[in-house]
Amino acid sequence: MELEAATRRFHLWFRGLRGLRRDLRSARWADDPAQLRALVGRFVAHMEDYCAARAEMDPVWTLSAPWASPVERGAAYWLAGWRPTTLVHLLYTESGRRFEAQLPDLLLGVQSGNLGDLSPAQLAQIDDLQRRTVAEEDGLSREMAQVQEGHGAVASGGEIDVDGIVERARAVLGRADALRLRTMKRAVEILDPAQAAELLVAAADMEIGFREFGLKYGSGRDD
Repeated sequence: MELEAATRRFHLWFRGLRGLRRDLRSARWADDPAQLRALVGRFVAHMEDYCAARAEMDPVWTLSAPWASPVERGAAYWLAGWRPTTLVHLLYTESGRRFEAQLPDLLLGVQSGNLGDLSPAQLAQIDDLQRRTVAEEDGLSREMAQVQEGHGAVASGGEIDVDGIVERARAVLGRADALRLRTMKRAVEILDPAQAAELLVAAADMEIGFREFGLKYGSGRDD
């Protein structure tokens, strides 16, 4: 996939993200779990499609992300995308914010069904997800560091194996995208439909916010 096609694919994905955020915002407080599940599934599928397209890209373009602003690349990117644990941190942040806001109602036994109502079982599963994801992130960071340091880059004839380096980088980036997807899917499994919708709206807000800030104050290209 050439750079122009990769840039176009990113812009299409980003416009789709905006649309899904709008739909989730409209539906997340509706008393229709089936609709919410369908929208959450569409959101996850949107991520899956983009990761599949990225797998076909030259990993050099994936890492350099010329379609992104310096703000996005410098502040938000880990192995060409957001850290999987960022989603877990966002979940905890949104849960704490909601819990504090509705504490008087909770003390009266009134529950809203949002992220402020996470059960002990859900919290235990989220904690386990965070620990597992941190360990996998650390492993992938070490692997990419070895690639960048040129470990195993010299072929038998003493020449640099450029193709081998590129393929190793592609493999690490593919596993990073796979970890991002697994983390999102597991978080969605743990949460109720309304809670999952709330989390995904917050995740889209973060992604879109970084993009808009970078376009305003950096040199990224607009959609």
